[in-house]
Amino acid sequence: MLKRFESGGKWVIVAAWFGLTVGAHAACNGPQDLAAKLKAHPTTENAVLMGNWFASHNQFDCAAQTFRAALKTDPKSAQLHYLTGLALAGAGRPTEGIPELRKSAQLDPQAIKPHLVLAHLYDRSAQHKEAEDEWQKALAIDPKSEDALEGMANELLARGDYAGVIALLRSAPRTERLAIQLAQALGKLDYLDDAAAVLTEAVQLNPGSLALAKAMTVVLIQQQHYDQAIKLVQTTAEAHPNNVDAQLDLFRILVLTNHFDQARPLGPKLLAQRPHDPEVLYLAGILDRAVGDFPQAKAHLEAAVALNPNFFNSRYNLGMVLVLLHEWKEAKENLEKAIELDTPVPEVHFELAKALRGLEETEQANQEMKLYQQLKKADAVALEAATAAAQGDKDLKAGKTEDASRRYREAIEGAPTNAMYKYKLSIALRVAGDEAGERAQLEEAVKLDPKLAGAQNELGYVLSRAGDAAGALEHFRMAVEAAPAWTEAWINLAGQLAVASRFPEAREAVAKALALDPSNAEARELSDRLAREPALQQARP
Repeated sequence: MLKRFESGGKWVIVAAWFGLTVGAHAACNGPQDLAAKLKAHPTTENAVLMGNWFASHNQFDCAAQTFRAALKTDPKSAQLHYLTGLALAGAGRPTEGIPELRKSAQLDPQAIKPHLVLAHLYDRSAQHKEAEDEWQKALAIDPKSEDALEGMANELLARGDYAGVIALLRSAPRTERLAIQLAQALGKLDYLDDAAAVLTEAVQLNPGSLALAKAMTVVLIQQQHYDQAIKLVQTTAEAHPNNVDAQLDLFRILVLTNHFDQARPLGPKLLAQRPHDPEVLYLAGILDRAVGDFPQAKAHLEAAVALNPNFFNSRYNLGMVLVLLHEWKEAKENLEKAIELDTPVPEVHFELAKALRGLEETEQANQEMKLYQQLKKADAVALEAATAAAQGDKDLKAGKTEDASRRYREAIEGAPTNAMYKYKLSIALRVAGDEAGERAQLEEAVKLDPKLAGAQNELGYVLSRAGDAAGALEHFRMAVEAAPAWTEAWINLAGQLAVASRFPEAREAVAKALALDPSNAEARELSDRLAREPALQQARP
């Protein structure tokens, strides 16, 4: 296969995705020397040469015609089916290209590229289950494929399977994108120190990466390390003085952390560079309000709202400025619209109460104040719970199991419906040897969140140890349903199925584990034992 066409394969698909003008030509007229060569010797190799020329000139329909003509004499060429599928996708006809790509994969089962392209096409058309299947097939061929790892991680992140992402990427290369995906998953599960460690390692391998710096900034802010976050963003902006995104990142963090004096010089520059950027306008409006220039703040925020009317922060800040200007009616309209956008910020109700009082709508103003007070109290309780849980994580890492358990209980008291806090408490209780307490917390966690894969998997362990084979099997199944890319969960399911003498299902489950991680020693050992010893009776390999 020609390297030039291969290297262009990805952008061929991208062209179709983004609606670029592709391949609308009245006639397929390639170079005379290639045309003569193909006519005299209609071989697959010459067809690939001609098709490649058409593709390199964005004439994808002509490329598809060329490859299809060659398939008439070489119908079992995996290469020609693959290139036909690519060309059809490039021509904006992915539905026709998919069968060709599938045929290519069938003819050459060890080729990874048909699966990668199929996964991209399915993902683009929101056929996420089909996309996942193709990513998994690609990973079975090459477990270290960065494209496949990134694609699979995207699918898992999209449906909130953060444990699955961690299992998938824990041992993956620390490339820019894979590190960011892993850090996102760790952050979602409140493992912020681990997320920071992943990003630190990735930065060492990819110095100067703006994307990694941005991801690290998010983690530092989540950890409430604001000074470190600002320093990192400033260093990044200084290293990339001509990068507008880097300057915007700095402007954003300075404004949102109330460092207005440092932010002021950046505002006019960014407004000149991006006069119609709703975020720049919104941030400029906040800065204007902070320095007391309310008319200018109003102008910037109205422009931001006009460009993006459904962005809560612009609506809320515009409403706040209008309250300061005593433009009660307009303030009320914008604040009510902000509330409709369903972002739970207590202060918006406080500002609305002011506007309503200005309009002499006293009863409604009192209701908004009452709601404000309720939401502020709930926020304070949630913050206390999150702080307690974070301290519990540190205590558990330091081996202070009793302190960790106490902190997690404090978190649960403040947020009794938070499944993750109960799961964390179960881990501390397990370390302390309290099996009954561990089980109780796990049962409550999975009741609150059946898709919490880690809790489902651990509950399966607990029930297996207690002799409840049916219960263990149920929860191991729920774990793999919640995290289908989690190798360990498939191994556990396979072991429990073997205990139940359901050997065909056990072999299927361990095959899933090996497809995800062909080098996994535990899965290989279990697979071998299932092949040798059908009467296997151990729950764990």
